[in-house]
Amino acid sequence: MPSNSVDLILTLTMLGIVCFVGTVGNLLVLGVYLQEYLFPQKHRMHRQMFKAHASTNGALCVETVNEKTTSRVVIEEDGTFLRTTGTPTFFILVLACVDLLVCCFVVPLTFYMEYVEMKPPSEVWCKIHALVCVCNTMFSALLVIAIALDRYLAICHPLHPMLTMKRAKILTTALAIFCIIYGFFGLGTIQLAPDDSDPPELMCTDTGDLMNTTLAQKYFYLIVQKGNTASFVVSILFVLILYSLILKVVIKAHRRMRKMHEHSLNAQKQSAQLSLEQFGPVADGTESSFSAEDGLSVLPDCGTQPRPSRMRMRFSIKGLTESGLWREIRSASVLFVVAVVYIIVFTPSLLIANKLVNFTLIGYNFFFLNNMSNPLIYCFMSRAFRSKLRILLFGLCMRRKSTSEDVFFSHTTRKRPRMIRGMATSSTQNGSHA
Repeated sequence: MPSNSVDLILTLTMLGIVCFVGTVGNLLVLGVYLQEYLFPQKHRMHRQMFKAHASTNGALCVETVNEKTTSRVVIEEDGTFLRTTGTPTFFILVLACVDLLVCCFVVPLTFYMEYVEMKPPSEVWCKIHALVCVCNTMFSALLVIAIALDRYLAICHPLHPMLTMKRAKILTTALAIFCIIYGFFGLGTIQLAPDDSDPPELMCTDTGDLMNTTLAQKYFYLIVQKGNTASFVVSILFVLILYSLILKVVIKAHRRMRKMHEHSLNAQKQSAQLSLEQFGPVADGTESSFSAEDGLSVLPDCGTQPRPSRMRMRFSIKGLTESGLWREIRSASVLFVVAVVYIIVFTPSLLIANKLVNFTLIGYNFFFLNNMSNPLIYCFMSRAFRSKLRILLFGLCMRRKSTSEDVFFSHTTRKRPRMIRGMATSSTQNGSHA
């Protein structure tokens, strides 16, 4: 089999997988977050039903000795559900909407264009394909920059909320409008022209590869193409710089928390030694009925008493920001993986588009994997997303079960009057015969 045929088969297979997996995955992402955002009461009810159902099956049995640890785990688990939606959730919803549109419309259109070998019956197909591809690549690059900027401001400058929800919506809308306008510029970079075959056939061709074009058309093509490349390079630089600054803050916070932990352990040891000294020295372990374990057993529980350092941290401004720092860091780690995957899958396409490497069809369309990868990243890296996804599926199953039960009871209530009416008729007939 020729290499071109193998490349075409691999490309069509990849596009089919992206279309199916990306559509299902992004629909689940939208269902998880939109249910929590638009129907919070129903989401809370499904969550309580899920926890009750799981506890009856023994799935939520937590065995621990320390009751304080148990309550902290429960409070932390509840916090993942009762947390208000912020800018990370908003950007995740925007990513899911864009990826869903790409998987539902752009990928099938690309599948058709590659299947007919870029030889559609009309030039309209070439223009539409160029429009959606340019909009997709440009908006993906700018959205990655916006996400990195949001995580940098939330973690490195937590006391100055510069990118609020309102500003995030305005920024996203402005980026979308700019990408649509830039996509219309991309309409002038492609046209239906005859190829070099014998006999010649009309094929979608870049204006930069045509001979009978003006100098203005060639410069316009270079501007649009280099603009796409520049947005990709700028997104890489922003991701590297901003996430390196975030990593620096994370390392400092980790060192600060480790010092606080060591200080609290030293305070516990000193309090234990002072309490043991109150009982006097122990001469011999066999002669004395008092041992070190007994002394430790009568000590007050240091974990239940708030330490001075903990109290100072709790009532300070730094303590107020410290509580949400690790939550922001966890969301930044997930979105950082999203940015890294974006860079990996877009690099082959940009290199081939700028003719820096040999052309392969699957490499040119490799960037569509970005629209499928985000739901998989959320499932593997976000525990809160997995929990919310289980609750969403549990609610759908319960709704289907309740619907089937309603249909069953409706049929039984319909048959019951008929049976009673039939019994009454038979009894009257028997009475008349008697």
